[in-house]
Amino acid sequence: METENTAGEPLEKKRKTDGEGSPPKIKCEPPEKKLKTDGEGSPPKLKCEPPEKKLKTYGEGSPPKLKCEPPEKKLKTDGEGSSPKEGATGNTEEENDASSDLYQYTRREEFTSEIFKIEITNLPRFGFKQLKKRLNGLDVKPVKVKAVDTHTFAFATFRNEEERDDAIQKIKGHVWKDRTLDAKLASAAADPFQKIRSKENRAEKSAKQIAEELLPVEERLKNSVTPLWNVPYEEQLKTKFEEMEEALKNVARQLLKNIHHDKNNSDLKDWITGQRKLHNDKCCQLLPIKPSPVTEGYRNKCEFTIGKDVNGQEKTVGFRFGMYKDGTNSVGEPYDLIIIPDSMKKVVKCFQDFIRSRSLSSYDPENHQGYWRLLTVRSCLLGDLMLTVDFHPQQLTKAAIEEEKNKLKEFFTSGDGNDCNVSSIYWRTYSSVQTGSQEAVYDHVIGSKYIEEKLFDLKFRISPDAFFQVNTLGAEVLYSQVADWCNATPTTTILDICCGTGTIGISMANKVDQVIGIELCEQAVEDAKQNAKLNGIYNCRYQCGKAEDLITRIMKTLHTKDVVAILDPPRAGIHPKVIHAIRKCPVLTRLIYVSCSPRSATNNFVDLMKNPSKKTKGMPYKPVKAIPVDLFPYTKHCEMVILFERKLPVNQEPEQDDSS
Repeated sequence: METENTAGEPLEKKRKTDGEGSPPKIKCEPPEKKLKTDGEGSPPKLKCEPPEKKLKTYGEGSPPKLKCEPPEKKLKTDGEGSSPKEGATGNTEEENDASSDLYQYTRREEFTSEIFKIEITNLPRFGFKQLKKRLNGLDVKPVKVKAVDTHTFAFATFRNEEERDDAIQKIKGHVWKDRTLDAKLASAAADPFQKIRSKENRAEKSAKQIAEELLPVEERLKNSVTPLWNVPYEEQLKTKFEEMEEALKNVARQLLKNIHHDKNNSDLKDWITGQRKLHNDKCCQLLPIKPSPVTEGYRNKCEFTIGKDVNGQEKTVGFRFGMYKDGTNSVGEPYDLIIIPDSMKKVVKCFQDFIRSRSLSSYDPENHQGYWRLLTVRSCLLGDLMLTVDFHPQQLTKAAIEEEKNKLKEFFTSGDGNDCNVSSIYWRTYSSVQTGSQEAVYDHVIGSKYIEEKLFDLKFRISPDAFFQVNTLGAEVLYSQVADWCNATPTTTILDICCGTGTIGISMANKVDQVIGIELCEQAVEDAKQNAKLNGIYNCRYQCGKAEDLITRIMKTLHTKDVVAILDPPRAGIHPKVIHAIRKCPVLTRLIYVSCSPRSATNNFVDLMKNPSKKTKGMPYKPVKAIPVDLFPYTKHCEMVILFERKLPVNQEPEQDDSS
């Protein structure tokens, strides 16, 4: 469990120590080699594995593998900002590259809370929220907390040494559930990329890795971005349908697991047992999958990484061959990928030519050097193209950055990129380690501030950070299915939760009494209002805020029983508080949940279905039927629409207002 995205900072496994307060293990050398010192005086002390333990080797003549980690305190260097002298640990140059760099990120100028880290031990059985609440009660406010289910330890990081030491003092000796907690310094997590690289340097690649690297570059990229590229589409649909079946079976299993020890849930247990018998272990009926109307060139948005290709060619624009945490950093050009439209491939090639003509290098996530980071391209059926360039400023002056912007503008308006017909360009400058920072400001460079897309017979304006389904024609199939299951009439009110730019609600607005959209993103709400106005639709209203706060407030203003909720959350699902708010609204008896990752949303489904309790109020919903809709040909992703309904006791029925 983690409280934030920690790419490059993996969850630690439990480490064996030599006793309470012992320092963490650090990178050390085989005992037979003499340590080289930094000058006069004794060599730095290195905490190593006890010599009596048998060392594991990797083949005849290979050096022994020594489990070590760097100390919490900053390593002694040979000069200000310099790294330890080569050979200071007795390793070869190659070994130093593969090991000391595991923690290089902790010595850079960019802040990382990993250098102010503690380990909390002797924890009782706990839930993640319980742990956070307990720490908050002690006035301990970590940057992030990492914990593993069923374990008795956790890690927490802080903004500075003072906060870290204060936390240790407050946690040490604190009693929780008859357990006396302990806290001590912990070492930073290893950079996952460097960790994988060090394994590769020790010839630990798997047979699968070796086979993959022997493939042509184009095929490797296809396997990474479009893993089903060589599977006939009918077979893809069959595979995805089977995966959706497994997802619904998993929902049934999780619900049974949730109610197993509660005698008050006998009715629910009987119901789900009956559903499993009726639907081959699934929680409800699963209808045949709906295919995408287009399978090639369907993506209207892509984020292209800028980096080195497998041969070290700088400023290559495309996709990585895998994830950074898996040790993959190389970028491949996207021209052989079947899902990307030709107009997008063309503008990527032109942009690559442009940055290669410039002197500034591409950003390197290994050492955090370089400038060009990411190119986001949005296209649409009406022909518009929007580019967003992500740029790391490093030590450049504002004038130097402005010069790059102006050269980019010149290239796409009067230079070689002019025939790409780019409609809009944005620029984002930010220094954070994570590419694609949500906090970076969009600086408009040229063209329109928005592009327009056609969906059904409607037009939608799209701002650079707006959510819009990546397969426009596929979205029409998806939204038609949602509308069909709404059973909407001219008196129906649609509650569009997580409405984004309003696409679902606006596409149904002419068939219902009103649409009320709820969205957390302020810019998306503004786009939704403008989209309704753009299409001459005036029965849609939108509110910005947390859904769990707005749902109850909105429902109190309605005087009708004819309300249908549509929930189309992000991939991970929606916060449990939203589910609880939906359950507590007696007017809502029909809910349509649109999920792009049913496995990830399983907890949401279970929370909708389980019986009322002290924690979960309101009558439960039951899944009636589900249907997969494929919006992502040649990939493993698939949307699923689930219809939930519930019957309420007479005393919970909302009263009709005569004035309505």
